[in-house]
Amino acid sequence: MPKKASASIVAFNNAAQLPELLDSLKLSSDLGDLELFVIDNASSDATVTVLDKRFSWANLLRNKQNMGFGAAHNKVVPFLQSRYHVFINPDIIFTEDVLTPLFAYLDDHPQVVMVTPRILNTDGSEQKLPKLQPRLKYLLARRFEKRFEWAKRLSRVYVRANEDFLVPTEIDTCTGSFCVIRTEVLKALGGFDERFFLYFEDNDLSRRAHAYGSLIFYPQAAVIHRYQRLAMHNRRALLLQICSMVHYFNKYGWA
Repeated sequence: MPKKASASIVAFNNAAQLPELLDSLKLSSDLGDLELFVIDNASSDATVTVLDKRFSWANLLRNKQNMGFGAAHNKVVPFLQSRYHVFINPDIIFTEDVLTPLFAYLDDHPQVVMVTPRILNTDGSEQKLPKLQPRLKYLLARRFEKRFEWAKRLSRVYVRANEDFLVPTEIDTCTGSFCVIRTEVLKALGGFDERFFLYFEDNDLSRRAHAYGSLIFYPQAAVIHRYQRLAMHNRRALLLQICSMVHYFNKYGWA
């Protein structure tokens, strides 16, 4: 019998993070109606060994090479029979049952196609992820927000830092680090655009999902995200981010 929900985690050298994620998921949530997939992107560490030994209840798919974030998630899309699908980053930690209220919200609001909860740092502070749609000026501001006052002000506009989200609120983009999408919509969209190896794939998916309904930020539930902003201090990640940015603006316009 098909499960009500499915979830996918893309792993790449995450042997140190996956145990905390999967243990916290199992402790916080009823997994009886959830089918979980972990897609390994050719890790060179002990990721596969950890999954085989400790988490045999998760369905493991192994790629022969690193396909990137979106393409790896797409591997499971043809097999999904669920009502809802959850994208989970390997650096997410659950401290409460987040899935039940998010699924219930989608049950009660058929016009909503994607939903994401509050995303918290490990110190409990909130990551400002219900962002506006990307624009070049916003992305430049994010890069230089610690150096220039103009960049700091513009960055706050981009992440809607001056707004209080006290009730479920419609947003432009659901973060790929953790969100729920209706499976039928995910299939209709054909999954992620695989031309984005890393970065902007969630912006693109969200933008296309608006054609099917609204996207909601649900502040009554939260997960912890060990957010690293890797592109700020890793040259390869920065280059991947720039490539994805160029592809995104070529696709939707630079204005």
